[in-house]
Amino acid sequence: MKKELESLLIELEIAYSKSSISEMCEREGVKWGYGLVTTSLKPHRPLFLGFNWGAGSGTDFQNQVTIETDSFLKQDLGSFQRIVPYCKKYLNENELAEASQSNFCFFRSKSESQICSSDIQLCEPIFNRLLSVLKPSMVLAFSGKLRSYLIDRGFVKNIRSKEILFKRGSSDITYRVQKGLLKGDVEIFFLPHPNYPMSKEARKQTWDYCFKSV
Repeated sequence: MKKELESLLIELEIAYSKSSISEMCEREGVKWGYGLVTTSLKPHRPLFLGFNWGAGSGTDFQNQVTIETDSFLKQDLGSFQRIVPYCKKYLNENELAEASQSNFCFFRSKSESQICSSDIQLCEPIFNRLLSVLKPSMVLAFSGKLRSYLIDRGFVKNIRSKEILFKRGSSDITYRVQKGLLKGDVEIFFLPHPNYPMSKEARKQTWDYCFKSV
């Protein structure tokens, strides 16, 4: 698996050189670059998936140039630390420790809006090959933009959904949690991003819906 993933890093380097976001970075004198995946190098484990890697103001990032064994729980999880209690409830210890983390778009940016459609298209074939290498047991997705992109383009079949109602201050909020089969094969759960403002009970209901009735 390591050799296969590192061959994807070569493809990713070429794709990034053609990207609009790399041109913007060069123009503005910033180094955001790209990353492929953090992984335990074990197939048939959960894959945590976002839209793209983030980049902070005034921070340079190194491009990923190698694939090393990396335990999910030992990483700097940032906001994803908030979902660990939910993961521990529905995933066994090995599944969580040996999960992989990646993004549909591998190019870093400060905001999702900085990634244009042509850059997404550069990443799509690499993402498809990443799935074929990792062979994830399930995909947990945490981006509304990612959900819209995958569903609108027919990449997700057998879609099921449930509306979760909760209060945000005095406002009534409806969150639609969805799940289906990615590429007609792998179960994918579209869950709220850890930073999405919702009640603890509502967030619990989204996870319950995905995992209690798989």
